[in-house]
Amino acid sequence: MNRSNIEKIAKAEMEIKRSSPYNERGDKFTHGQRVATLAVRLRQLILPNENGYDDILTVAAWFHDICNGDGDRALHAKLGASRTKELLTEHCAAEELEQICSIIAVHDCRESTDEQYSNAVRIHQDADHLDHFGTFDIWRLVAYTAGHNETITDALLYLKNYWPYDIVKWRSELNFNLSRKIFDDKTEFTKSFIERFAVESIGGIWHEDSILDDYNNFLH
Repeated sequence: MNRSNIEKIAKAEMEIKRSSPYNERGDKFTHGQRVATLAVRLRQLILPNENGYDDILTVAAWFHDICNGDGDRALHAKLGASRTKELLTEHCAAEELEQICSIIAVHDCRESTDEQYSNAVRIHQDADHLDHFGTFDIWRLVAYTAGHNETITDALLYLKNYWPYDIVKWRSELNFNLSRKIFDDKTEFTKSFIERFAVESIGGIWHEDSILDDYNNFLH
């Protein structure tokens, strides 16, 4: 396959498109790029001897959400596999295209047992999932809140009352232990943001005592 040409196709198809009305312009493409990078890195760390399908992981990541936001979200994976097959038939060997489309078709099926899908599918699923957390968890929250005419208070209520329970479910959908470690690190960052957000959203000063101690020590 010619990855450079395939990336140009992905860019032409998705560079200005959104997966939902409240996502940023072009998020289909940029999300796919990040998932591609993360998928290959996860493969290197988790399955270092399985280095024969990084191109497959990369292209599947670029195209996995090509139909997300274009209709029924429950169907976007299968529709995306079909659309990808149409676009890349002349750019991949038949076996390569079959592997790429097989990843895309089930990338959102997270209720499976560990052994139901291939390692390539499971790596992609984890990379796709992980890209939504940490800094991007906060980015998506801000975009959603603004897009739905909600307030800072609305966002904080969700983070305090619902997010802690949601992340338990989301964590359970990961396939590999290293993915869970990365997820935990990302959610710890979000937890620290929530604590500071709760203080500053009502005009408080984060770490006020520490700041005042440093300030008074400086004066003396």
